[in-house]
Amino acid sequence: MKWLLLIVLFFCAVSITSAFATSVQVTKTTYQSDSGLLYYIYYETSSGPGSSTPSTNTAQTPSSSTGSYSVSKGSSAYLWSKQFSSSATISAGNWVLDLWALGSSSGTMQISIYVTNSAGTAQSTISSDVVTSTIGTSKTAIVVESSGSQVSVPSSGYIEAVLDAPSSGPSSFTIYWGKAQLTDFQVPYHILST
Repeated sequence: MKWLLLIVLFFCAVSITSAFATSVQVTKTTYQSDSGLLYYIYYETSSGPGSSTPSTNTAQTPSSSTGSYSVSKGSSAYLWSKQFSSSATISAGNWVLDLWALGSSSGTMQISIYVTNSAGTAQSTISSDVVTSTIGTSKTAIVVESSGSQVSVPSSGYIEAVLDAPSSGPSSFTIYWGKAQLTDFQVPYHILST
């Protein structure tokens, strides 16, 4: 009889414990935008020299193709984001340009980044004439970083990165883009606004 009573008490204790026991799941979430790690990346997908008139030559996914082009002394190349379908506010933060390049001789380029309207007219200057580290005569990755304030991109506007080859530098620079030589510019996390 004692054994039967013990068995009944045991099953009652297990049943009560099961009824009140709940599983607890702990999840840790880190928001990249809070730590400044989230960027919109615009990869160059076609050659960037030529006109300062907007013509999208970047995408948010890398190209599987490759290419290169030359920027002569005293001239510029232009990288254009996609056209913004609505206005957007871009957070203050670090703007980055990854540049795969070589020079006909060692030298530096100057990088400027602007917000433009639909016609390509600058509305805001994010960074101006930031000098790259020395670009040598062998293809290498150069990273240019600058701090920018919060800016607004108008509806139908663009982000434009300008790569200037100074008239006092090497006779030309070769810029590479595409697979395994990803020239791109990176924009801090942006918040859509109206």
